[in-house]
Amino acid sequence: MMKLNGFGARPWLAAAAATVLLAGCGGSQNDALPLIKASVSVKTFSMGGMCETIPVRIVPVELRGEANKYANNRTMVLEVAMEGPTDENGAPTCNGSGETLPLAPGDWEFSAPLASGSTKCTRDIQAGGDLSIRLVDGAEGCGGPQAAPAAEDVAPAEGEAPAEGAVPAEGEAASAEASAAG
Repeated sequence: MMKLNGFGARPWLAAAAATVLLAGCGGSQNDALPLIKASVSVKTFSMGGMCETIPVRIVPVELRGEANKYANNRTMVLEVAMEGPTDENGAPTCNGSGETLPLAPGDWEFSAPLASGSTKCTRDIQAGGDLSIRLVDGAEGCGGPQAAPAAEDVAPAEGEAPAEGAVPAEGEAASAEASAAG
């Protein structure tokens, strides 16, 4: 019979403990869920003949569904390295692209400071959806299907009263005053 004493027993016991721990660590069900990564491309005008890295801020707006355990659910910044400038229709233009870290499914806001000002858009990120985000200087949106706007951002239809607490647009205020006076 082998005698385990002193230092000879410690490595054997450590190996046995590690084996028991690893045997109990089975994969979880959401390991099988897809990793959702969006491709982000940026097109902006050159400032002084230079193309600098553009920070694209990615913010969760409303997450829905089940995500892979490696999916991110917090605000992050993607540094997009820009190339150029190239001459596009007489304008010095910078182009760049990058890929996000894995995202949890749901609505995400993408924003970036471009030459003409900040741009932002919201996109519904889903495994089977459009994962191509295009931020173009002077153009609104993400270059694809947008997430549904929040209820408070939607103007009421013609003849429909605005939601309680909503501030009417300038034209609506004037027509409401005219109606009240008439």
